[in-house]
Amino acid sequence: MSRRRGKSWLWVVLALVAVGFQVWRDEQQGTKSPTKQATKVFEVILGAKLNDHPDNDGDSFHLNHLGQTHEFRLYFADCPEKRRHQFNADRLAEQGRYFGGLSEPETIEVGQQAKAFTQHLLSTQPFTVYTKWQSVYSSTRHYAFIIFADSEDLSAKLVRAGLARIHTSGTALPDGRSVSQYENHLREIEQAARTHHLGAWGKER
Repeated sequence: MSRRRGKSWLWVVLALVAVGFQVWRDEQQGTKSPTKQATKVFEVILGAKLNDHPDNDGDSFHLNHLGQTHEFRLYFADCPEKRRHQFNADRLAEQGRYFGGLSEPETIEVGQQAKAFTQHLLSTQPFTVYTKWQSVYSSTRHYAFIIFADSEDLSAKLVRAGLARIHTSGTALPDGRSVSQYENHLREIEQAARTHHLGAWGKER
C-alpha cells in the first residue's frame, strides 16, 4: 500500500471514530444530532416537556418532544448567569450593572432565582413552543418563544418578575407584533417591576 493511500485510510478511520463518538455522546445525553434548518415562519410545538438538564437556566433549557431533546433559548430576555465560571466574569459584571450595580454574588443569586422560576412554570403549566430553528451563535441551541395559556410568553414573565434584562436577539412575534412594539411592551413591564422592587430590582443600589 502506498504512503498516500495509507494516509487516506487513516483519515477515514479517524472520521468514523469521530462520528461514532458524537453518536455515543448524544445517546448518553439523551439527544439526537440536530437536523433542523432555520425557517422564515414559526414551527409550533405542542406537548413538549421539560428535561431536567443540569445546563438549564432561566432563559435557556432543554425540552423533550417526540423522542428528541432540543435546547431552546428565549428571544428578547437574558437572565443573569446561575453560576460563575472562568469565561463569564465580564457577562456577570454587565448583568449586574444593568440591574443597578449588583455585586457578582447578588447577580448569581438572581440567576438562580430565574432558573427556579422557569423550571416551575415549565413543569407545572401547559405551554406552546414557537421556533424558527434559528441557531444561537451557530450552536445546537435555537431561539424560541414559550407561550402559556394566558397568552403571555416566558420572556415577558421573567421581565415582569424582575428576573431578566431586555437583551439578546429579537424577532416579530407569532401574534404579529413587531420587534419595536414588543420591546416597548417589555420596557413598560420592566419599569413596573423596578417601581415595585421585584427580583433583581429589589437589590438595586
